[in-house]
Parts: sequence; C-alpha cells; structure tokens
Amino acid sequence: MGSKVVGVVPARLGSSRFPGKVLEQVGGKPLVMHAFERLSEASRVQRVFIATDSAAVVREASRFGAEVVLVTEPCATGTDRVAAALREEQFDIAVNLQADQPLISPSDIDRAIDALELDESLDLTTIAFSDSDAAAFENRDVVKVVADDAGRALYFSRAPIPSAKAGTESKTLFLHHVGIYCFRRASLSRFAALPPGDLERRESLEQLRALEAGMRMGLVLREGALPEVDRPSDISKIERLLRGQQQ
Repeated sequence: MGSKVVGVVPARLGSSRFPGKVLEQVGGKPLVMHAFERLSEASRVQRVFIATDSAAVVREASRFGAEVVLVTEPCATGTDRVAAALREEQFDIAVNLQADQPLISPSDIDRAIDALELDESLDLTTIAFSDSDAAAFENRDVVKVVADDAGRALYFSRAPIPSAKAGTESKTLFLHHVGIYCFRRASLSRFAALPPGDLERRESLEQLRALEAGMRMGLVLREGALPEVDRPSDISKIERLLRGQQQ
C-alpha cells in the first residue's frame, strides 16, 4: 500500500461546551498533544500537522515539537480547517483526528486508513464501536451512527438512534461514533467546497455534509469503548484510563 498519508489534528481554541479544551492538561499533557502523538504513532501516517486558528495553540504545539499550520480564514468545521491547512500539501489520504480522542489506538487509525485504501467505492472512512450504555444513548454529547448492510454510514445523530419498539431490542443499543475521518484527497476537496447542509446545521455534525452530498463513508468497527473528552468532568476518567494504559 503506497498511499501518501498525512494526519491533521484540527485544534480550534473556542468550544461551545468546553472553551479552551484543546489546551487543557490531561495526564500532564495538553489534550491536543495526546491526539498528535496517537497520529504520529500510526504506522500508515507519514507526517502529522496541527491546524489551528489560535496563536496560543501554535506556541504550545511548537513547544512539544509539532508541525503547526495557522489557518486564519474562517472555517465552519474541523474538516474545513484540515482542508485549508493541506491546500498546498501533496497527499493521497488525509486523516482528521479530533483533539478530544486521547485514547484512540494507532492501530485503529491504521485500520481506518487501510479500509479506505482497499475499497475504491468509498470517499472516506470513520470509526465506531458497539455501545449498550443507556445513559450514553440518551446523551446529546454522544454521537450515534447507523449503518447499512455493507458497513457504510447511513446517518449520524445526537438523538438516540436507532429507536426500537418493544420486542425488537438488540443487545447492542447503538453504534457510538469516534471522532476521526480518513479522506481521499479529492473527497476532502469536494467536502470543503460544499456549503454546510441543512442536516449538518440542525444536528451540528459536520459528517452529515458528506452524507447529504451522497458521499460514501465506510465504518470501521473497533472492539471496546473509547471515551472522549466532551466536558471538564470527563478528564478524571480519561486520566485513570491513561494511567491504566501506561502500567
């Protein structure tokens, strides 16, 4: 597999639920550094950038040795910021890893890249895991995805989907989306050229722009839960899990 793969962590300092989240200390490191390291450890990723609109993020990322692209133009989403940061770069596949994913394994990143490279019908891939947590199912911070029989994403929502009438419940309550996207170069350019869609705006989910435009998104399923950082209260749990990984 000879594709040139670059990874980008879009790191906007503003956040409606958790302002300044990307620079929050988690286990002695800023959150954005964890995502940068996970991408750097993926065997398929040859170069990693942090794309930001913030001079504070530039300073912090430079401190731990990351390549940084300051994107000053307005960007509607993290993926738009990734596309802007890579405009002059040569690559075949771009991995957009959200900074709130400090626990993602490099091997899962590689699997998402491989899935895109091996299936020419796909425009992009992402990751999900089976979840049976009823509280998470009802939580609007948690993004759910439903898939077709071929393993392609049909829809994403903050609402509890799929619903089930009595007697049709499944052991897996829902598929829990993980904040990563692997794009072909042409697909990333197409995404960034599209205006935000109606469903994207209503759900506040950038990936719906791709689905609304008919782009084909493959789902790579991983084993086990993968908690993310949505709010300050999530940090203590993430730190416990990080300590467990280091033991």
